[in-house]
Amino acid sequence: MAEQGTASGRNVFRTPGSVVLWWAWLVAAVIILASVAARGHNHAGVVTVLVVLTITGCMYACALQPRIVADAGGITVQNPLRWHVLPWAVVTKVDLAQTVQVHHTGTPGGAREKTVHSWAVQSSAASRTRAELRARHNARTAARTAPRTAAGYGQSAGAAAARQPPAAQFIARQLDERVTAEHQRAADQAAADQAAADQAAADQAAAEQAAAGQRAAVRWAWWPIAAIVAPLLALVIVAVT
Repeated sequence: MAEQGTASGRNVFRTPGSVVLWWAWLVAAVIILASVAARGHNHAGVVTVLVVLTITGCMYACALQPRIVADAGGITVQNPLRWHVLPWAVVTKVDLAQTVQVHHTGTPGGAREKTVHSWAVQSSAASRTRAELRARHNARTAARTAPRTAAGYGQSAGAAAARQPPAAQFIARQLDERVTAEHQRAADQAAADQAAADQAAADQAAAEQAAAGQRAAVRWAWWPIAAIVAPLLALVIVAVT
């Protein structure tokens, strides 16, 4: 799992393996297209090019584009074909099952909770089991080899490694901690605004207006969709002519 941070508080989480897969396919696609170009132009060559472009569009949508972005506005879960834009005010928690899950209420204070599953950060049952077995093994090794020192001092590298959670769990925990921090920051800001306001009615109106804009939204990922659909349609047209 990879995390990229900036001074502005923007963090990007996704699986490095998917990025490696994208670049590996891109190299293979260039080799195939170069081979087709060297053989000359014919119907079979055009079909091959369109097949490669269609697969490239799928790889772009499924391998390169998915990620989780956390910034000052909230969490954006970018899945292959849709983006879920979730302001901090509607996010309730983040946890991990087979994927990182972002729970939200749609609107601030909403009663119905929904769950968004991230395509970008996944954790299979097998990988979680391996991580637990590795952590137990590291803990046993650390217990046997750690020096007998005062608590909190002289702990071995094995003990530190035993405490490291799986990467997907680490990402989910980081996001969940930020949800709590952002909620606290919003509550503190609301309390400060309330104390500074002259009229309670004006404060209530401003709060309702601010809450109205804090809604979860779903957007279609048009670039990945176009990258798949355009060459696919061209392939169908060429194949039937």
